Amino acid sequence: MSETCSPRMDMIVQRQLDVMTTGNSAYLAIFLRAVKAAGTQIRIVFAPMRSFGNRPWMSVHPEFLELSDELVVPASVRIGGRYWSLSPQVWARFAIRAAKALVGKLGADIKIHSYLGDPLRGREFKEVCALVNRGAPDIAVAEYSSLGPLLDHLTAISHRSVLLHDLFSVRAEQFRANGLAPDFTEITRADEAQRCRASTVNFYASNNELHVLRPLLPEAQSIWLRPEPPVHAVQEADVPAHAVFLGTRHAGNIDALKHLVDDIWPLVLKQRPDAVLKVAGSICADLTPEQAATRGVELLGRVESLESISGSSAIGLAPTRIASGVSIKVAEYLMLGMPCVVYPVALEGFLDVLDDLVAIAEGPEAYAARLVELMSDADARKRLSDRGLAETPERLSNRELVNFFKKLSVT
Repeated sequence: MSETCSPRMDMIVQRQLDVMTTGNSAYLAIFLRAVKAAGTQIRIVFAPMRSFGNRPWMSVHPEFLELSDELVVPASVRIGGRYWSLSPQVWARFAIRAAKALVGKLGADIKIHSYLGDPLRGREFKEVCALVNRGAPDIAVAEYSSLGPLLDHLTAISHRSVLLHDLFSVRAEQFRANGLAPDFTEITRADEAQRCRASTVNFYASNNELHVLRPLLPEAQSIWLRPEPPVHAVQEADVPAHAVFLGTRHAGNIDALKHLVDDIWPLVLKQRPDAVLKVAGSICADLTPEQAATRGVELLGRVESLESISGSSAIGLAPTRIASGVSIKVAEYLMLGMPCVVYPVALEGFLDVLDDLVAIAEGPEAYAARLVELMSDADARKRLSDRGLAETPERLSNRELVNFFKKLSVT
């Protein structure tokens, strides 16, 4: 490693970083904040075609701009705060996607495949490798296993890593187990590990996925990237106990919310006809008009200040059946002072780290019963709220990750 007081990291990405309301952006921001806290310089390198997705323009969220020391967006020009692709392939892909969207509006059943799980190929693969090799960082980190094969061609860089906040193999298994067809290219666990064969250290957003993949990559160091939710100014409002579902739009959240409204909530209403369920976040758009009109359901949409829905009177719900990575909402609930009722799947990414801080129930009947029980017991809600606020920060501290990057600066 070169002599420098500040180690340098190249973060290689293949998607747009324009929003902070999705789980994958939240994981990446948490990782970059920890890296920055260790005094590391950060350069974000975008794949020249794949990063634009299905649009020929791309914006970068202010938080990612603040966290990075340099952005590299090849084959593009920056105009008015946006990067515009100069690649004919990107523009052609945009035209095809626009045509599919038009056909979909006319009633056709159009499936949009996600390329996030597919490796880079051809010229794009070589260009990204050349960019990183020329920069000669102290560590190169590829986001997702699909970018892992790049590390085979970065042999002059001593530390090579993959940030794994979704194991596509595990995600596919969970989709299939719940009767859903994956919207991405399926891969086996062995093949996913093979993609990461050149890594020297891997960072996992899910403790469960760390334990899944680590035995297949015994030579690489493994570090759990904890979700480390922000500290909130919890507001204890004098209001009746009610339920809260907080979420962004992705398959696991959509399935959990629909399951909650269709299968669990009617059981709650039988015992508590006056029960209220507040749904917050972009996930509101995924309820049908009939589901949105369900008795007791209130759609809040995007909430500017999460503190406004915090406190022990608000019971956070995570009846998760499909989970990849970590269910960040559970940690968020705890840091908002909310007692929580969860399905076991919602805790898999934490292993047993949070088990004693939440109420666990399995199946609609048990879940509804536990929720109704908490609605009627203010003391139990307050105990869960206080303990979650007191113990979650330490349990989800990223001290190990920060220390790893601090050691990079030692010659």
